[in-house]
Amino acid sequence: MTKKIQHIIHEMQKSRILRISYHILFWVIVGFFYFLVFNWNSQFQQVSIIFSTGLLPIAIIVTYFFNYILVPKFLWQKRYGRFFFISFMTLLTATWLSFLIVFFALIYILETEASLEPAVLHPELQVISLNFIVFFAISIKQIKRAFFIQEEKNELEKTKLATELKLKEAELKMLKAQVHPHFLFNTLNNLYGLTLEKSDEAPGLVLRLSEILDYILYKCDAPRVLLSEEMANLKNYIEIEKIRYSNKLKLDLKFPDQTSNLNIAPLIILPFIENAFKHGVSKFPGNAFVNIELEINGKLLILKVENSKNPLKFESKNYTKGIGLTNVKKRLELIYPKKHILDIDEKDKTFLVNLTLELEN
Repeated sequence: MTKKIQHIIHEMQKSRILRISYHILFWVIVGFFYFLVFNWNSQFQQVSIIFSTGLLPIAIIVTYFFNYILVPKFLWQKRYGRFFFISFMTLLTATWLSFLIVFFALIYILETEASLEPAVLHPELQVISLNFIVFFAISIKQIKRAFFIQEEKNELEKTKLATELKLKEAELKMLKAQVHPHFLFNTLNNLYGLTLEKSDEAPGLVLRLSEILDYILYKCDAPRVLLSEEMANLKNYIEIEKIRYSNKLKLDLKFPDQTSNLNIAPLIILPFIENAFKHGVSKFPGNAFVNIELEINGKLLILKVENSKNPLKFESKNYTKGIGLTNVKKRLELIYPKKHILDIDEKDKTFLVNLTLELEN
């Protein structure tokens, strides 16, 4: 741990030294820039040296005053009145100091070159050169700051998205973990009913249940499965229900022959079919019906499930707020956001579910 801290401190010191080196290099270049500007078309190199060495500290002080005091403490804090007033006074003072340098150079040269015309000193060039460097340095600082702020914002967005994705994955795993026991509980209830009746259909049900368990345990951990495999599992479940209800059930089943190698989230359709049998057939007085139609249109899966409604002891909230349906709604929102349409239509004698999913190859 101590070595890690020492390494961090060492890296911070290296970064600080590097930053100071960049600043020094920048101002050395500015000093040469000032000298070249004032020495251009000038017969007095001494004047150029006086102007350069005089303006450089003024430019440094004004630049750092803007970048580290005025801008962060006033402009960033939206104290615009004070910012513009102090900025104006600062630039006015810097201009006054630059004129003092001109006067000093004039006095120096008049003592050595009495024939010098004061107009060749170009005092306006002093002010322009000073303000150009000041505003250039301020612009570099603020552009750099804006770049780092945007970079930090992007990193925060990435972190936020990664966190949301992890939360969604965790919630999805929890929902899938709830789906499996819920499904098995219903199927075992079916098996229990058949064993009580000592039905000859019980062995067939056990075989289909073993196939369903194999599907759940070894294939449903993947985020997507082949639609053909999901359909095979649905058919096993439907066959179990047919065995259970036998002559009491009127079943109309339409599945497509080809699935075009489409993939689907496992067990995403099953709760709708489970609810159709649970609420449409179980404890229904007389013969009940379940119509299941699954259609493939390009990448769209269109599911239609219609079942009879128990007129005596049926509470719609049991259907619309059951564990299975609540879970599947959440799973649809997580796995197929803006890629699914779910419509549940409750009528006097029937329930109708229409689901459209946009699948992937």
